[in-house]
Amino acid sequence: MDIAIALAVVIASVFIIFRLNTLATKIKIRVSNDGYIDGHAKYQALLLLLASSVLLLAYLQNSENFTTLFSLGDLSARVGAVLWFGISENRTWVFAGLYLSVIITLGTLTFVFFQFRSLKVNIREVFPYMHWVIIFSLANSFSEEAIFRLGIIVPLIGEVDPDYLILLSAIVFGLAHFGGMPHGLIGMLMAGFLGWFLAKSVVETQGIFWAWMIHFIQDIVIYIGFMVGQISRKYARENG
Repeated sequence: MDIAIALAVVIASVFIIFRLNTLATKIKIRVSNDGYIDGHAKYQALLLLLASSVLLLAYLQNSENFTTLFSLGDLSARVGAVLWFGISENRTWVFAGLYLSVIITLGTLTFVFFQFRSLKVNIREVFPYMHWVIIFSLANSFSEEAIFRLGIIVPLIGEVDPDYLILLSAIVFGLAHFGGMPHGLIGMLMAGFLGWFLAKSVVETQGIFWAWMIHFIQDIVIYIGFMVGQISRKYARENG
């Protein structure tokens, strides 16, 4: 029953996420005169509301697990070796967290660069938007970790083999990003790959610090790419 409820909550959350942009357009309050900033700020507010609901349901399903996992966790806990990715035995999450932050960010940066490389925008033109980049990255990474990590792991850890939980989180996270950024099949596989490591960090450290931190860094790169795209479209409208 716990498995069915947890899956139902997360799957329902995915369907709601796909509708959030539409719902955001119905909010009449303006956050910014910039259309993209205004729309995405509303999207993130709705996503935070959804994440809070998922966290509440997770707490009601297993308050003890929630109290343990909704924390920084043991940042230097032992990491299970992932030899094929360069993480050997006897390493801790201090090493793994920093290592993954660099390696995975390089992959995300490469993907985003090739997505936006044809746009003639000086990166310095993004600087005035950096506070929005940071706000959106913090909010998005927290909300998605709440939904796709804690929403699955909190109710089920101790009931389901941790390896299956990690894999389940990765699969759902990947599927939910089919239309996101990175997008398409490659983006879905990249998101699933990232989700596997993030779920692994939550299980092994018994907290969300490394998952949220690594996710936050990826979102910084992605939102910078989004801002480059928005600036380029703005130029096209002004000169079109």
